[in-house]
Amino acid sequence: MIFRLSFLTIFLKLSLFSCADYWDPSSVQHLFLEKKDNIFLQLSEDLKNPGIYNEVIYKYNSENKTKNIKELEKEFQNRYSFEQIEEFLYKRQNLNNLRDKDFLEYIKFAEIQEKCVTYNYYNPKPENCGDLTKIALNNLEKVESSYFKLRYFYLAFRLSHFNKQEPLKIYEKYKYLLDQSDSIVKDWIQGIYSGALIKDGQKIQGVYEFTKLFDVAINKHLSLYNFHHIKTQEEFDELLNLTKNSDEKTKIYALRALDDSSNVIEEMQNIYKIDNNSKWLDFLLYRELLKSQTYFNAIYYEYFQDDKQSEVENIFYKKYIEFLKDIKKEDRYLVDLSLIYFNIYTENFTEAKKIMNSLLDKYPNSHEVQVASYILYLNSLTKIDEKIENEIISKIDMLIDNNHSSNSIYEYTLETLEKRYKKQGLDFDQFLVRNALYSTLDEIDLKTFRTYEEFLDKPQTSKLKQYLQNRFKLQMKNGSSPFDITKLSLLINNLLFQEALDTKLPILDTKIEFNPFNGLIRGNNRSGKKEQLTIKEFLEKIIVIQKELEKNPNSVMDNFLYANALYNLSYFGNSDRITTVYRSSYSIHTPKMQKEKLDLAIKHYNIALNKSKDKEFKAKLTYMISKAYLSIADLSIEKDRWNYYNQSKYNYGTVYEKFLQDNGAKYFDNLKDNFSDTKYYQELISSCGDFRTYINSKK
Repeated sequence: MIFRLSFLTIFLKLSLFSCADYWDPSSVQHLFLEKKDNIFLQLSEDLKNPGIYNEVIYKYNSENKTKNIKELEKEFQNRYSFEQIEEFLYKRQNLNNLRDKDFLEYIKFAEIQEKCVTYNYYNPKPENCGDLTKIALNNLEKVESSYFKLRYFYLAFRLSHFNKQEPLKIYEKYKYLLDQSDSIVKDWIQGIYSGALIKDGQKIQGVYEFTKLFDVAINKHLSLYNFHHIKTQEEFDELLNLTKNSDEKTKIYALRALDDSSNVIEEMQNIYKIDNNSKWLDFLLYRELLKSQTYFNAIYYEYFQDDKQSEVENIFYKKYIEFLKDIKKEDRYLVDLSLIYFNIYTENFTEAKKIMNSLLDKYPNSHEVQVASYILYLNSLTKIDEKIENEIISKIDMLIDNNHSSNSIYEYTLETLEKRYKKQGLDFDQFLVRNALYSTLDEIDLKTFRTYEEFLDKPQTSKLKQYLQNRFKLQMKNGSSPFDITKLSLLINNLLFQEALDTKLPILDTKIEFNPFNGLIRGNNRSGKKEQLTIKEFLEKIIVIQKELEKNPNSVMDNFLYANALYNLSYFGNSDRITTVYRSSYSIHTPKMQKEKLDLAIKHYNIALNKSKDKEFKAKLTYMISKAYLSIADLSIEKDRWNYYNQSKYNYGTVYEKFLQDNGAKYFDNLKDNFSDTKYYQELISSCGDFRTYINSKK
């Protein structure tokens, strides 16, 4: 079986684990569309969201800076590099290397006036800002370069706008400079001019001027974020009356449609009535298609989705399909592509395939169409077998190349396969694809792990399984897989100590934080000297104890030490970190196995108790047994863990009351009645608050 080199090279370099913090349900996890340059066609989220607004501004600042520097590079005929201009203008460094006097004077003045237009609470506005407008205008008049005249015009105009110095008069006087250049500065001036009109009370005219930036201006975001000044239908109609042609008119509807609360279908219908081939109709078609791709968010999306929400979305999908069907335009590409995806969302695969065949005939080389065809194929699958797995890999292989290396196709494929495998009851196959998305080794049991080991060693005939096998082996090779620690922890958790020792894994030399043989008053035994034993030394010692118990089952000390180890290897002891890859503070891993360890610990404690003749030691053993029963009580109400500490006189909360009711009272009464004269009992009274509370309650 032959893989194309690009498939292996790209996929095997993908991130090996996935992790996420906060996930916005309107964020697209998997994008199957060609990316657009327009910032509003890159973001599926609410554009008025503060976080999204900050992202828009960040991208604007970055792109604006780059374009500004490149323009200056061209103006100075590449006498200065990009890096040098960045140092001169933005960092004010190495100005001694700047040989152009006009540029140097411009930079010095730009630095002086900067605080007058970027002030805030922490950096208040300087007192002499009003004087700087005159200086900027003087510089404009005396500089000979038309290029720097335009830049001084911008600085003077902006200063007058911030200082309320009749900026519109300055604009009228010097606007002729705008006709002499195609500079980025023209976009900046248009933004200031629009804002100045609004400040002057010409709100509708100002918003109209802002809309002129929406097409290709570097600061196009100002069009959207100043559209909020239009608050009523009357004002909107007045704005429409200012437009000069159908393009401007349809653009106004497109801007209103970008509000997250707008009726987008209605706005598109408004545009369609004016111009059925409008570029702004395509703009909104793409944005709605982009937003709809949250449908593919799979694993994460299910946490934000419920039946009611699904029903609402399904109604919208069907309504949108009806709208799309009625559209007649010269270029139907986006209409048909949208129809394919929205029919996928409503599981109308027959209709989607019909449209897809037509689109493939018209655009056989379109990667975007080929991806849509694959997504349609994947979603229409009802059963997965080896033949289908081979087909899937072959199809993905054709979609991945040096120009299209996104891992969205790969990840979504695995997420879809996971659902299909689950539906078919193929638990191990489901585990494999889930583990390829992000490591889930910490979730499996020993039986599944042994099957996983066998899978890694055995040659696979399925192309998909071959890929997964190679991927997992690479993870193990580069150390990003918890394979070794998973294997060791599973063996120890299953009390297979000799097999764990025989693995000879390097992590056996890891120090254990606390001594696993400790049996202290403190519930979790997490005190005393640290890092006394390595995992290997612990295993060697407990194997010796096991062998001693085989020879002498009634050995008091061996039973005691073995019981301590069992307790400490449970979730409630001091060494459960060597029995699991990930220890949760609010959920108990492998609860059944934890109880088995605790039950076995109690068995060996009881043997030691029955055979011991030392009263002090018998007191200790009695308490150790009660500790194990307390853990079992804790384990039995694990699902209600958050209510442990509510409304109880005991520090351990209601779980302590259950423990006392089940077994605890019997052992505590035994300690009081038969061992109150021991030093160990007095130590218990002194050190254990809940024990003391119980004893005092009996008086």
